[in-house]
Amino acid sequence: MGLYYIEAEQNILGSILLDPSMITYSNDVNFCADDFFVPKHAIIYKFMKKLSDANQAIDPITLTSELEKAGMLEKVGGTAYLSSITTIIASPDNILYHMKIVKDFAVKRNIRDSLSQMLKNIQTMDSKEMIKFSDDLKSTLLDTGNVEDLFVDASTISFENQNTGGIQTGFTVIDASTGGGLNFGTLSILTGNPGSGKSTFLNQILANAISLGFNAFLYSGELTYQMMLEWFCKTVANPEHLGIYTNNFGKYVKVTNDGFGLIQNWIKNKLFIYSKEARADEINLTNVIEYLAIRKNVKLFVLDNLMTLECSGSDKYEKQIIAVKALKNLAKKYALVVILVAHSNKSSLLNRESHVFEISGASEIPNLADYVFKASRETDKPITNINILKNRITGMIPQKLALSFDNKRKRFFTKGEHELKRDYGYTPTWEQSSFC
Repeated sequence: MGLYYIEAEQNILGSILLDPSMITYSNDVNFCADDFFVPKHAIIYKFMKKLSDANQAIDPITLTSELEKAGMLEKVGGTAYLSSITTIIASPDNILYHMKIVKDFAVKRNIRDSLSQMLKNIQTMDSKEMIKFSDDLKSTLLDTGNVEDLFVDASTISFENQNTGGIQTGFTVIDASTGGGLNFGTLSILTGNPGSGKSTFLNQILANAISLGFNAFLYSGELTYQMMLEWFCKTVANPEHLGIYTNNFGKYVKVTNDGFGLIQNWIKNKLFIYSKEARADEINLTNVIEYLAIRKNVKLFVLDNLMTLECSGSDKYEKQIIAVKALKNLAKKYALVVILVAHSNKSSLLNRESHVFEISGASEIPNLADYVFKASRETDKPITNINILKNRITGMIPQKLALSFDNKRKRFFTKGEHELKRDYGYTPTWEQSSFC
């Protein structure tokens, strides 16, 4: 791979054309035109900076005019290229991230060139010259501005606007144990063997979050769109929207067409599902999570499951660690609740007592999590136990919070059946008009 990222360069230019104020972010990382790898991108940015410094508007018309006056328009690909770069960006809010990437590659190219030149002259260099070269190299690294991202002034930290609280799961016993629900800024791992009820448990958490006014996101590496939505709707539906149907295998429960319509309308712009056309790697997932957190105010992200993520790394364990670290960083950065499903390893079947290292995959994963839950079924009865194996927030680690399962409603419930009777509020409420 070369020391450049063409798409990031295009994103910077396109973002400025969409929102000219974004060019001021260059001051945060000492970004300049020379940092671009592609010559025409450097030219375009120079003329953008020229317009900005003159307090003139930056838009396709003014930029085209300035380039044309200088005889540079054709060198940058003409008006067609200027128009195209605004259509490829996911969000202008990511411009600082892209500037850091481009700046980082520019620094690496400078270091590579300096080292190459040094190797040519190293036989004739004395110790003073080598020390000066080393100092110049360090100065180049410090001038990137990236070092300032590594620390904060403690006196600037404010407690007034901190995003406290979290998202309730809807299960009273679990919320009581976790400190009022899953705290913002946390990563939870849900593990358990196939058939232990993980998907149903997650559907109820998703539905409860939406009913509380939080937008949510769901990734499934195993289910189709239709399967995900059908299972979710069964969990959410009220009794009047559950019909008994018959096929060659007997009777079964299904959500009525009216029920589907009402639930789909309820989740519009509230529940988002990862595209089956997109590669599920840490780069795409990071971009999607950042975009949804910023643009769609999504606070709950459920990813099912870890084993289906296709991330960079030399082996499967390194790939998993990269993915989990990226998710944890996003949760902290945007005050999100992230739940990641991971299968239990084979040895968990032999363990009498559950523990956090039953998660299949890299052993570092449970260390990164704030909560670790395990779903298990120990008898033929329709009961799933949710074990809290790790709880970084309150330190409470109770065992075996028993959840009974109702096959018709596709829901778990505890004593008192509050969860079973829960109306998530997808049906519209009508107010009677006054006759006065």
